[in-house]
Amino acid sequence: MDNIVNYYPINNDLEVCVCDDDGRRVFVIVNTDTGIEEEISEYAARAICINPASTITMENWEDFCNARGIFTEDN
Repeated sequence: MDNIVNYYPINNDLEVCVCDDDGRRVFVIVNTDTGIEEEISEYAARAICINPASTITMENWEDFCNARGIFTEDN
């Protein structure tokens, strides 16, 4: 996994990371307890990150992925 742009914690052990891999946006699900990482699709990342308990919406998805606006401090 290259540079982490932003992340969304799912629970104590799992998070979805938005990464920059030499200019290519990559989504990775990470088990922080075991260190296991797996690349996932953007569609899967949206399905996980956009939910009623999240501040991430379809309207601010790009801001989240680029760590802009309200997501600047999440980085």
